[in-house]
Amino acid sequence: EFAAALLSQGKGAAFHIQPSTGTLEAFQQLTIEIAAYNNMWGEYQDNLVCKVGHLQPKLIPMQMTVKGCPIFLQLIPPWPFTCTRRNAALRFGTQVSGGFPVLRRVQLNNPTPFDIRLDLEVYNQEPDDEKLLDLLVLFGDPFPPLDMAGKEAASSGSSSESKVVLKLDPAAIPCGSIYPALESTDEMEISSQESAGEKNISVLLRPHEGVPADSPYSIAPRQIVVPGGGSSDVYISFTPLVIPDTEAELCCEALLLGFMSLDSKLARGVPSKVRRGHGYEAAPLRVHVEAVLRHPLLEVEMDHGRGMVFYSVASDLLPAKPFFGVLTDAVITQSLKLMNCTKVRLYFKLFLSTPSMPFSLSNSDPKKSTETSHSKKEERKQQLQHVLYPQQNMLVQVSFHTSLELLRYQHLPETQLLPGCQVLQLESGERKLKFHQNLVIEHSNCTTQV
Repeated sequence: EFAAALLSQGKGAAFHIQPSTGTLEAFQQLTIEIAAYNNMWGEYQDNLVCKVGHLQPKLIPMQMTVKGCPIFLQLIPPWPFTCTRRNAALRFGTQVSGGFPVLRRVQLNNPTPFDIRLDLEVYNQEPDDEKLLDLLVLFGDPFPPLDMAGKEAASSGSSSESKVVLKLDPAAIPCGSIYPALESTDEMEISSQESAGEKNISVLLRPHEGVPADSPYSIAPRQIVVPGGGSSDVYISFTPLVIPDTEAELCCEALLLGFMSLDSKLARGVPSKVRRGHGYEAAPLRVHVEAVLRHPLLEVEMDHGRGMVFYSVASDLLPAKPFFGVLTDAVITQSLKLMNCTKVRLYFKLFLSTPSMPFSLSNSDPKKSTETSHSKKEERKQQLQHVLYPQQNMLVQVSFHTSLELLRYQHLPETQLLPGCQVLQLESGERKLKFHQNLVIEHSNCTTQV
């Protein structure tokens, strides 16, 4: 509260002197403590005025440089927690390869007294990237204000929005030719100016942050104004890539940079008092983004080690009491347990490869499949989409139906038999029918388990 009261005038910095007045006894030495408070970056300079009686005031120059980005982000529910910290890492967790996009809503908070315009860019960090420096040639304002359509506003006064990025290979730079200059400064600017204070062409040399990209991470809007003392929301989405079958998992890392611009002349500085650089001159907002991709896989546990094998005889159709007639259907059922041992919830469908075969499926644990899909195409197929959260399992009952119609198959020629049906002729003259088909698990990314 004390710091907020000192900075309440909205100048970005304030100094507190203790003691600010008093009596200096003869031959006395007194230590004056000066505390500097700030909530805005910039280069500040002022004079400490020391008045002793009626003597001429003594001016003691003071200078202070504040670096860093004041913008910090706050993660918004439906996350299971709300986290507020500066330069946080935004984690999307473990996702399914080729799965559905994941959207995160992020709140950007601005504790400064000035409106800050942010231009947001995403840079993918590739493991084999050995580049060290980026050379940028800029024409006009590198971050002009944009309208609602994403085009440069007419009031920006920039005649060109071209930007050329030259990636420098470290092996191509002779030793001692450029690195000594980087020891004193991180950026070099060469400007040709039509009028004082306005840059038309700028050349920047900056550390290589990564490869600019819009995939798999993207952000909207790309430009946003965060009001002073307020906040604004942005949306960051992650679209899972399809990883090769040879790779068990893929780590996707990126860096989100928010370059700050000051549209107010008062915010940019006060002559001989305050100067604030913006754009590439100011430290950007840095947010590390992480996600892990894995193949969807359900563990399958069966009642018997031999698999799902059903044995049925024609006499199963004979009831215990003969006067009731012959049964039309005899059912044998076995259970199958599906377990999700991954770190991400899995969406999937269950169906039989040949629906006309004498097998059927039923979910004996419907509470584990509370999320279903309602599209017209899937309703026609009458297939429900199940969901299993990490460390959950569900039971699936597979049944084999023996019917009078199946007994006729033994007399049909092979050309009329269903796919997966086979007639076995024994030496004794007895015939057996063998039915074979697959239980298919289709995941949300269209990959299947059989």
